[in-house]
Amino acid sequence: MDKLADEYGDKVIFICVNTRGVPDILQYKRQKGLKSPKLVHGAARPPAEYGLKYIPHKVVIDKNGKIKKNFDNINLKADVKEVL
Repeated sequence: MDKLADEYGDKVIFICVNTRGVPDILQYKRQKGLKSPKLVHGAARPPAEYGLKYIPHKVVIDKNGKIKKNFDNINLKADVKEVL
């Protein structure tokens, strides 16, 4: 995610959401070596439409808020490029 966030700049936002709170997100970023300031932090229950099944869970959402891919077979590099 770091590389993609830097590569796409302001065209893409990556949101790291944790249901337990921002401190857990910050710990996750440290453990994974994620340093980009473009990885936004959030803490709350994700919308039901995201179909949260597992953690970590990835959802690709286009600029209109439409879910393009949800969890299964996500290739962030290819999928982000597709929704731009």
